[in-house]
Amino acid sequence: MFSEKNIPKLIILTPIFTIIILVIIILYSFIKTQKDYFQTESIQLEQDYIQKQKVVLQKEIEYIFNYIDYHKNLMLDNTKKNINIQMDAFTQLISKQKNNHQKYYEYVLQNANSNTDFIIYDISSEKLYKDPDVFFQKYQIDDIQTSLENQNQMFTLEDETNLYFYKYLKEEKIIVVLIKDIFYSLDDLKYSISRWVEYIRFGNNNYFWIHTNTNKLLAHPYRQEDINKDDTNLKDAKGTLFVQKFIKLAIKNHQGNFLEYFWPKPNQIESTQKLAFIKLYKEWNWIIGTGIYMDEIHQVISNKKKDLEKKIDTYIQNTIIIAFFLMVFISFLSIIISQQINNTFKRYQDKVHRKELKLKDLNQNLHVKIDLAIKEAKQKDRTMLRQSRLARMGEMLNMIAHQWRQPLSQLAGIMMEVETTIAFKKANDKFLLGATNDATKIIQFMSLTIEDFKNFFKPEKNKENFYVSKACKEAIGLIKESLINQHIVLNVEIIQDKQIKGYQREYSQVILNLLVNAKDALIMNHVKNANIILNIDIKDNISIVQVKDNAGGINKDHIESIFDPYFSTKKSQGTGLGLYMSKMIIETNMQGKLSVLNDEKGAVFTISI
Repeated sequence: MFSEKNIPKLIILTPIFTIIILVIIILYSFIKTQKDYFQTESIQLEQDYIQKQKVVLQKEIEYIFNYIDYHKNLMLDNTKKNINIQMDAFTQLISKQKNNHQKYYEYVLQNANSNTDFIIYDISSEKLYKDPDVFFQKYQIDDIQTSLENQNQMFTLEDETNLYFYKYLKEEKIIVVLIKDIFYSLDDLKYSISRWVEYIRFGNNNYFWIHTNTNKLLAHPYRQEDINKDDTNLKDAKGTLFVQKFIKLAIKNHQGNFLEYFWPKPNQIESTQKLAFIKLYKEWNWIIGTGIYMDEIHQVISNKKKDLEKKIDTYIQNTIIIAFFLMVFISFLSIIISQQINNTFKRYQDKVHRKELKLKDLNQNLHVKIDLAIKEAKQKDRTMLRQSRLARMGEMLNMIAHQWRQPLSQLAGIMMEVETTIAFKKANDKFLLGATNDATKIIQFMSLTIEDFKNFFKPEKNKENFYVSKACKEAIGLIKESLINQHIVLNVEIIQDKQIKGYQREYSQVILNLLVNAKDALIMNHVKNANIILNIDIKDNISIVQVKDNAGGINKDHIESIFDPYFSTKKSQGTGLGLYMSKMIIETNMQGKLSVLNDEKGAVFTISI
């Protein structure tokens, strides 16, 4: 199946089948997602609609409450106006008598009627003039006397049916009280509101009803024969004493409660589940309720679900049609592209065949070329090593020259002194012996210097433990005279020393190379007050040696290449192998790390082992 002959067919057919499978998988996932979405939205739609209907029921009950409050306040306002007229007439009658207290009792009895009583309180004598049958005590005036003297008149309502009107006559120093029994007015208002509630409708013929807190039915548009009857034992179709539940829930929660029960629709016999909202009108102890039948809610929800399902089905159908046309288009495009790929593949087959012939010929001579490449690599390594050695020899000769310059000057001085002494014939054995001893010491120093340089560059075969400070001092001893000659100050800071295992001479050579590079940078940049800092420390049990200078640092374009072979910033003077060999010694031979960065003054080379 996967032979070379079948590859063109696979190139054409594989994308088509892949596209078909992907389209089927995507469509299946899409349809499943839409179905899940429909289920989720259906549940949410049902919850939202039921909640919306609950809000409607609450608003309708609030409308009834507002209506009751409005007409109750209107009745009280009208009553107060009438009382005010009666009070004005009564006080004018009293004012004409000019403190004739004997007439007070007579006026009180004459102006009283079935629902109105007058009381006069004489502030000076603290005496009440009233009908003996009227229940009124002096403490009722004491409670409001201060406020009344400031306001002159005020109304109070007690027991919801007795409206008191107090008026203070300052000149007569009396308080007149008019008591109005509004029981019948209030009862008439309750009756008219009950009848009005029975005619109110909202929605699909939904209605209201009223019970007292003692389960007595006050208003119901479809139970007129049961008005003023006790509904304590009234049950719904499921046998629930729902009126008792209405009353208990309304009294328990004054914000209102929702309750479901089964009750027939108007002019029907069969009971249907109904969602009711009941709320207590506390001032009259009325439980006012309304509701909506659940089958109507479910019918609306069912219609909304059908609309939603229809939209989703239409969306799925359109998506399938679009997907089909896209599949056909992509398949056609895939065939065209596959043919182009097939043609390209054939061309590459021809090229590969030609390449294979070339490779066969190349393989026959491959071992010869590999041997030649290995020889060239070895020759390159030997050349690099030779150049490195030549560079180190040049540096060594330069440092020997600096080390010998002063001893040679001293020898020249001794020879001149001997020659002068002999010329003036003042030379004796003691003088000649002393001059010979001085010359011998200088020659021995020069010989030791040669020995130090020879040992310093002698290769080591075995690793040994050595202190970092000792290896650094060996390198410093070789370059010290050269630095002094160039007026460069070397500061050595040994914070913490550490014993490490490795090649001590190679480590010293790396330190020497870093010091030489720092010296060359300072000379090349003509730095005044040139100085080099060699810092020895330990961090996290790792030996840290830093060589810093104030030559201005390495160019940012060069710092990434500073350890590459044959890369040098010294123009014609450098070989470009010093830092490369130093990095190889530290990282390859001693498993450490050599790094560089610039600080605000110059370059900072760090050796971590």
